[in-house]
Amino acid sequence: MSITDSSIELPILDVSQPLNESMSSFLAESCIKWGFFLITNHGVSKDLYDRIELMQEYCTKMTELSNKIIEVLLMCLGKSFGSKFLESEFNNCHGYLRIINYSPPEKLDNEVEGLGKHTDISCITVLYPDQIGELQVKSMEGNWTVVKPREGALVVNIGDMLQAWSNDRLRSSEHRVVLNQPVNRFSLAFFWCFEDQKVIYAPDEVVGERNRRIYEPFLCLDYTKFRENYVKGKFEKVGHTVKDFAGTLKICM
Repeated sequence: MSITDSSIELPILDVSQPLNESMSSFLAESCIKWGFFLITNHGVSKDLYDRIELMQEYCTKMTELSNKIIEVLLMCLGKSFGSKFLESEFNNCHGYLRIINYSPPEKLDNEVEGLGKHTDISCITVLYPDQIGELQVKSMEGNWTVVKPREGALVVNIGDMLQAWSNDRLRSSEHRVVLNQPVNRFSLAFFWCFEDQKVIYAPDEVVGERNRRIYEPFLCLDYTKFRENYVKGKFEKVGHTVKDFAGTLKICM
């Protein structure tokens, strides 16, 4: 494949104006030939674009924080587990940020789910919530309980990957968002995950001598595909979790 110094002049679509026949033809030709075109008067200022750097800074901070949280959780499982497993098991983790905006419900007569009940696929999720307090977690008894917000505090929840890796010693709880106020909601969710090619298999020390393994070893990517297949590409409103995918035996107490 050769690389040349030539350039192309792409059509420029002014999105603030109605589409005329000439531009429509020029645009269609470019989309067939190149698959690229330019747009102007789009309302995205350079100042707004520059703010992306702030989001990059946020993600960097979340990465550092997630590593620290994982280390603390490992130490909760065993005093030496932080130093023993952080590098060997979690050194290739990666994160992604989801910006969540909930429009206010049209009616408040009935319960409106902004985000249906689900568990997170991640190892952990770090949520920067608003202060409205509409996040609900299902208790072990099956009851929905509101997570009370606290100003300045982030919400951390265990995901399916870490539940399986810990052999159910850490719980990935079902949760949902219920819209019960006529206001717009905004929150940031940072998902810290094993790499796609990671084989999740609880270490013997984590399982414990008196306990039996609850999960067969499985590839993270395979589980992600499993979740996607059940909800047509979405992770929410899921009735199939990591136990449905790889669970085998119940723990012996």
